[in-house]
Amino acid sequence: MLLKQDNASEDFGALINNIKALFQEMNLSRLANGSLYLGIPFPALEALHLALSEQHSEDEKKRFYNRLRYAGIPKERTSDTFKWDEDTYPFAEPGVIERALTIDFIRQRKNLVMTGPPGVGKSLLGVIIACKAIREGFALKYKTSHSIATELREAKAGNSLSGYIKKLLSCDVLVIEDLTFATFDLKRAQSFFAVIDGRYRIKTTIITSNSSIEEWANNFPNQIMSTALIGRFYQEALLINMNGAEDMRLKQAKGMIETTGSKDKRSVKFEN
Repeated sequence: MLLKQDNASEDFGALINNIKALFQEMNLSRLANGSLYLGIPFPALEALHLALSEQHSEDEKKRFYNRLRYAGIPKERTSDTFKWDEDTYPFAEPGVIERALTIDFIRQRKNLVMTGPPGVGKSLLGVIIACKAIREGFALKYKTSHSIATELREAKAGNSLSGYIKKLLSCDVLVIEDLTFATFDLKRAQSFFAVIDGRYRIKTTIITSNSSIEEWANNFPNQIMSTALIGRFYQEALLINMNGAEDMRLKQAKGMIETTGSKDKRSVKFEN
């Protein structure tokens, strides 16, 4: 009998501690006082704990999606939507995608560079990694290189360039989509270099590129910045070579056409 009472006391105490922890996480510290719940019947405490857990889960979900929108990502993507095997990316280092998905490189403040032609999954993998980083509490910005080039010009014209650069420097993770699609004049090249240089070894930058980053950098207005950019992109970075892979979008489109064609044939046969 004493053993049962001891167990009941332990269960009661554990439940109160869980309720206190939930109130703390919800920033309701005044309610995170265990003495408030002494004498309340156990079933009532269980009901309170269940209600708090559901509310906390809903609040966390809303916070996540708000952070997702603030980052510039319209929809969460998870790793179960990214399918690959050892033959998908013939030039990629074995295991490199798995390592990228652990997001340890972000914790280590290293960069990630993904290169390959359109349609091979660079953007999808980048979004998946970005979503995981946001769930882990990292502050993130997701931008195309074209939008950065445009926003640098607009910030310069509006005398807010330093503020814009600080914003790109402050986030834990900066994702730059389609790096080689952007062109920079000297002024914007200097500002872009300031962003990359300021983040170097301090914050993580994730880059996707459809073509050679080296060739793109060689067209920079300043050759010294060109050489320095390549070093800051690649040094100690995680590199995923996605060249040689099949165009996923084209493959999916062909599959839809073939499926539609098969249905059409079956319907024609049925009508005949």
